[in-house]
Amino acid sequence: MKKISKVPGLDVLMPKGKIEASENEFELAKKFNERYYHWEELRYRVEDIDARKKIWLLMKITRLTNEKCLKIGGINCSYSMTSNLLESLFDLERCLSGHMEYHGKEIGNERMRYHSVSSFIEEAISSSILEGAAVTRADAKEMIRKKQRPVTDGERMVMNNFIAMEHIKKIKDDELTFDLIKEMHKIITHDTLKEGKEWEGKFRETNEIVVGDNQVLEKVFHIPPTYDKIQKMVEGLCEFCNKENEEFIHPLVKGIIIHFMIGFIHPFIDGNGRLARSLFYWYAIKKGYWMMEYAAISKVIKSAPSKYGMAYQYAETDSNDLTYFIKFNVECIMRAVKSLEAHIEQKAKEQKKARLFVSQNPEFNIRQATILKDYMKDDAPFSVVELQKRYRAAYQTARSDVIQLEKLGLVKAVGKERKKILYVVDTDRMYEYAKDVETKENKIIPEKKQSKRDSKQKTLF
Repeated sequence: MKKISKVPGLDVLMPKGKIEASENEFELAKKFNERYYHWEELRYRVEDIDARKKIWLLMKITRLTNEKCLKIGGINCSYSMTSNLLESLFDLERCLSGHMEYHGKEIGNERMRYHSVSSFIEEAISSSILEGAAVTRADAKEMIRKKQRPVTDGERMVMNNFIAMEHIKKIKDDELTFDLIKEMHKIITHDTLKEGKEWEGKFRETNEIVVGDNQVLEKVFHIPPTYDKIQKMVEGLCEFCNKENEEFIHPLVKGIIIHFMIGFIHPFIDGNGRLARSLFYWYAIKKGYWMMEYAAISKVIKSAPSKYGMAYQYAETDSNDLTYFIKFNVECIMRAVKSLEAHIEQKAKEQKKARLFVSQNPEFNIRQATILKDYMKDDAPFSVVELQKRYRAAYQTARSDVIQLEKLGLVKAVGKERKKILYVVDTDRMYEYAKDVETKENKIIPEKKQSKRDSKQKTLF
């Protein structure tokens, strides 16, 4: 990622007398403002330096008319609600409200819980990788789902992030306080800080922390405020979060601003990025955007980490204009939500195909096929006793059905209720199993080419 220079100020650009600009320059200024380009982005779009300065001046003057100024913990910042940003927020409102419903049926609680856990796993992995965790997605998923103890630092980071995401749901009704921030940081950094365990949940007491390039030490992107200002700044951030502002701020925008401010203040020695993203989730869920629980935003950010870093830089180098950072994050949220919708739609299609496969597969008896179809649809755990009653079968018969399905990997034990073992249909394995069988059948019985004679004979009948 390249280091961005500070933009030229109005005092440098403002000419004496009137601004003389061509119609084309006015049009370009309007067009660039709709996309909210930074001065750096104009370098590749307007070659002539004088024209570039004039267009930038027109852009800045226009932005001033729509600018909303904030002061958070002594930090002056601003943002603009552009028409494109308002449109994106409107689209998000439609996506994030209502029910997750496909094929005319609302998704059940168990399936919702499954998607929530899957999303938190993805968020935990991607957020950790963004901060340099060395871990594979497959290993991390298996570790969390099987509740294995993390071994490496990368695995610990992932597990900590997952626990933090789960913790968010418990504290969603709390106000933002020093204790909440410190507790979240303690969870996120548990047993991972090189500086020592005593710095978990403790504000930094050094000014030697910078945000820079790991490969080129001389390349510094951000120098955080001195540690003696942290207390006051975080206090101001809590006040901004908890109190209703004089002028309405869209909750998602406010959550993104909280995200930015944690990264800007950098109150801890390490783990600030993971904390910032977790607090955004906390605030969004707190404000009723429950579907955020199912959208893995860091996975989208991870696909363009340099743009994430540039959004920070663009804001800081342009007098803390947070619009750049807000715009980038709103786009990421939209992509995450759309990805979730596509994922659920695909799973619904796969489930329908798997149910059809089960009903047509002679490997299962009628009762086993019914068990798989019913509990794929219900997403609910069941016991052998429940199957015995539901399908009016002998206990040993129901038990044999479960054992056979468990051997095939289509049913798995998930816990106990008193002395009864609870099982669920492993829908992911069902999809894989259906595909495996279909592939084997296609290999064993290749499609025969019809001869002209066969074709003629068939037409006679």
